[in-house]
Amino acid sequence: MTALLYSPHPLTTGLPRPAPVRRAPPPVTSKFAPLEADPTTPRRADTPLAKAPIALFLYRRPRHTLRCLESLARNPEFLDSPLYLFCDGPKDTADAVAVEEVRRIARSLPHARKVIIESPSNRGLADSVIAGVTQVVQEHGQVIVVEDDLVLAPTFLAFMNQSLHHYRDDPLVMQVSGHMYPVDTGSTRDAVFMPMASSWGWATWDRAWSHFDPDMRGFQTLVEQSALRRQFDVDGAFPYFSILKRQRAGKADSWFIRWYLSLFMHGGMTLYPRQSLVRNEGFDGTGVHCGVGGSPYDATDALPDRLLTRLPDTDHVDAHALARVRTFLAAQNTFWQRARRRLRTLSAPRPS
Repeated sequence: MTALLYSPHPLTTGLPRPAPVRRAPPPVTSKFAPLEADPTTPRRADTPLAKAPIALFLYRRPRHTLRCLESLARNPEFLDSPLYLFCDGPKDTADAVAVEEVRRIARSLPHARKVIIESPSNRGLADSVIAGVTQVVQEHGQVIVVEDDLVLAPTFLAFMNQSLHHYRDDPLVMQVSGHMYPVDTGSTRDAVFMPMASSWGWATWDRAWSHFDPDMRGFQTLVEQSALRRQFDVDGAFPYFSILKRQRAGKADSWFIRWYLSLFMHGGMTLYPRQSLVRNEGFDGTGVHCGVGGSPYDATDALPDRLLTRLPDTDHVDAHALARVRTFLAAQNTFWQRARRRLRTLSAPRPS
């Protein structure tokens, strides 16, 4: 197995896609379930530290929204956490019914600390996340970010809050991830550091988000330095630079690839849990950047309910874990794997 090289380095100096035609889904009539934290999961007697705010981004998927909120409510910290519900507006009249149903779910959610932000027009996921995260970190200094197609483990918020507190003053730690690829990290700790950003259930601080560069000033550096460009692609395992080029050319609209570039150019690291605390259910044709047939980056096991508390003391990239993730990503992104997923997406019936 080829070891990956990583060394911190300093910072150096779009067009919207056409909206697809969608049929409005039938309204979801089930009532919102989590009136309180799951009674089978007692509240933890943890330290009285203030809980980090949650920014939840919603659009037109009421069923996903319900499942996401129900999973959050199984976290004992949920009701004590400030909750910002960012509801994007419809792209067209076909989306209006589903968008309103999502907003009805948000309004009916019994959460004393919720704030609902309803956009009158469609901003798109990228602009919504950038503006929402910026707003929350400016007010609270930290944020936990969740999108509506995620299902979270009952220990997700505990891991996020502990990690945010533990590494709050470490400038090299720029993000905490709730998701982990289905690999054995080989670590005796409950988390590892890797130099890639994460987009499925994550957290950050205002000190780190202040380095977010939507204009991608580090792009030219990657163009000119092939070794650095290969490192950005996790030693060639995943085509992140191709996504970045599409973003630069106005052919993609991604907050994530710009956040990853910002983190990468500052030599930053992300803390990943040993076991994933997140499952992405958006691979059903409803996700913005997802296909169909289930997520190839999630384990099939149930999400863990054990607390992950043994955080690494040293803030350096775990080379063994990174090498195993690199091998996994490379296996998932061969030409034939990508072609098979593309064919499956094109031939699958679209969700109504």
